Amino acid sequence: MSSIWAMGTIFTAIGFGLGGIIAWGIKGLKKNTDAVLCLCAGLILGLLSFEVAPEAIELGNWFTFIAGVLAGVFLFNFLHGFFRIHKVRGKGGKQTAAFYTGLLLLLGISIHNIPIGISLGAVQDTSLSRSILQMILLHNIPEGLIVFTPLLIAGVHKRTMLLLSVLVSLPVGAGALIGSNLEMPHPLLWSAFISLSIGMIYMVTVKEILIESIHEATFKQIVIMTLLGFCLIGAYFTLI
Repeated sequence: MSSIWAMGTIFTAIGFGLGGIIAWGIKGLKKNTDAVLCLCAGLILGLLSFEVAPEAIELGNWFTFIAGVLAGVFLFNFLHGFFRIHKVRGKGGKQTAAFYTGLLLLLGISIHNIPIGISLGAVQDTSLSRSILQMILLHNIPEGLIVFTPLLIAGVHKRTMLLLSVLVSLPVGAGALIGSNLEMPHPLLWSAFISLSIGMIYMVTVKEILIESIHEATFKQIVIMTLLGFCLIGAYFTLI
């Protein structure tokens, strides 16, 4: 059996872990927590706009894209209602909110990683596999930064970060196994999965990061930091 699933898992974990290391390096900016989160929000919106959404539309069509996004919004509202119950029962204020924000982002990215793994497995015997592996590594660096920033604010330990890096990489390996056994590609299914993750991640970004930041940051700060993150991720994907 091909080892492409293992390579996909390893490359995802490395990229995600590198993003976590970067997030850990800037965790000392506790006084500017909301500014850092707004920067991450801009990174997320840029990631969706420049990389993920075009990929979903190209694989499917506008119908699968819109339907998937709406399904993602519905799933977010369901999970948000569930987590809200536990947030009310729990304690910790901003740390608790940051933890659930990171958790929802992690879930959305994990769902998004399934079709990426499927596409990797489907092209395992072609020259595209190397390019996709490189894309997976680079693609997961900003995603690791985005997820681990709120989790570090919530006080998550280094060992937990390592475990989460492994867990978020497993859907890529599982998807690669599925893709390697498919007799023909299913781009509409991939498009639906990717669009589902877009809807979830977008709602987390707006509702859990930007709206929550209004309480402690000025509107000007929110706009500037969000635009900065958006432009940085755009430059990042232009360079790679």
